Amino acid sequence: MGRSLAVLLALAGAVVGAAALWPLPQEPEPLSWDPPPELIPPQPIVLPPAREQLVEFLPDQSIRLLRPTGREITVRYSAVVADPRWVDLAFYGGWERELEANEDSSALAFVTGPTYERQQGFNDLGIALHGDLVLANGQWDAGNRAAARQRAYWAITTGGELEFGYGRLPREDSSRYRIFVGGLHAFHHSEAVPPESYKGVYQGMTLADVRIVYAWRDDGRLELLETADGLLFSDLELLVKARGFRAAYLPDHASKSRLIIPGQKLWSDEQALWVSGGRLDIIPLPFMLKLQPSRAWYEASNRL
Repeated sequence: MGRSLAVLLALAGAVVGAAALWPLPQEPEPLSWDPPPELIPPQPIVLPPAREQLVEFLPDQSIRLLRPTGREITVRYSAVVADPRWVDLAFYGGWERELEANEDSSALAFVTGPTYERQQGFNDLGIALHGDLVLANGQWDAGNRAAARQRAYWAITTGGELEFGYGRLPREDSSRYRIFVGGLHAFHHSEAVPPESYKGVYQGMTLADVRIVYAWRDDGRLELLETADGLLFSDLELLVKARGFRAAYLPDHASKSRLIIPGQKLWSDEQALWVSGGRLDIIPLPFMLKLQPSRAWYEASNRL
């Protein structure tokens, strides 16, 4: 009996040892195979919108807001909304071209440009810009470089995305911008903290007036907004927060507020008197910014 047990134990040990030496089955390595180009599904083509869908015009809007004092107010405004992938801005030079802009069928909209200083003989416009401009029809450096460094900008990248930031056009990275509008007042930015160099355009503003706003919407689109007269800066802050903008910048002072949509929202002498408070001698401005279809839109439309 003892001998049989020893034999059985020896046989069991041999089996265990053989099992240990026997190679375990390995997981097969995944096959590496690059399909030929003709088998790769094509990327979906992003179709350009129809021209009449490039901008969304929002006339005569109103919103009820509650001041910290508990008083409820109504703020009225009009706006244009555009997809940055399909629009460009152009410099619309010259003095008092509002009536001409009313009839410009090539434009989607016109809006006030950034602040400037009158400087006779400085250039053909007699102004020094407070910020760098990169537009569809040219590039202009700030005449007041100190002011440009202390202010803000919004831009459209070559990839068609909006960007709101601070300072001048970065020379080492300027090629990434298709549109760049500097010299602005950063009224609100929910995703960035202003650098120490930022000073802005306005200090304490107490007058109730008309305001133009460049806004970065939560859906990534650009909104150009003109408020009705009589709006305080504190009420503008309530409006911006209520609309949920990611950022909102101001281009100019109130008497030069312009938002023109050819054929729909026109400039008139009555509006000039309203904007300027009855003083037509202070309303002329040397340029506006012209919103127009981008080159990418024309190229994509021609391929259809």
